[in-house]
Amino acid sequence: MAIECQRRDLVVATNNQHKLQEIQSILGPRWRILGAQDVASGLSWDETGTSFLENARIKITALRGHFKGCILADDSGLCVDALQGAPGVVSSSYGGVEGDHSRNVARLLADLRGVPESLRGAHFYCLILFSNEKGEEKVFEGKCNGRILESPRGHGGFGYDPVFAPDGYSISMAEMAASDKNAISHRGLAMNAFKEAF
Repeated sequence: MAIECQRRDLVVATNNQHKLQEIQSILGPRWRILGAQDVASGLSWDETGTSFLENARIKITALRGHFKGCILADDSGLCVDALQGAPGVVSSSYGGVEGDHSRNVARLLADLRGVPESLRGAHFYCLILFSNEKGEEKVFEGKCNGRILESPRGHGGFGYDPVFAPDGYSISMAEMAASDKNAISHRGLAMNAFKEAF
């Protein structure tokens, strides 16, 4: 099914400025990227879904009452093999406080203390749900395989980037140039699939 968006304003269901900048960088000037606060100041939602798709749909539903145009919601997470896929859908609150990156990373490293490098495999997963003016939806996905480092490295990116080294790289995502990260990251791959669809 072909999904269209008449206007090129795209509201992304997030208040994370790093994420908004990353998406704008990937999509380029053809789209004007707005955050949730740009159309509904103070709007919040509880990500109570048990899957990435459910959480993305919760965000779109929260925004739809305030904006009739094109909305994009992503739900992404880090899935660690040795932790049976955790933190997964609760990646952003894994440390106990929603959006506290340092707490999330600290808990992850504590949970993996003593786990050898050979067993520290992990992947970032991103699901993007797009909804146009008619409420028609389309899903885009991206996945980036790698491993968890024993300590944070680098100052770029956000979230778990300082402790995640993609397959084929000896550096963390936080040590990569933004353009290099966007070319291989889970969100970059999903966003490029979205971009190609238009």
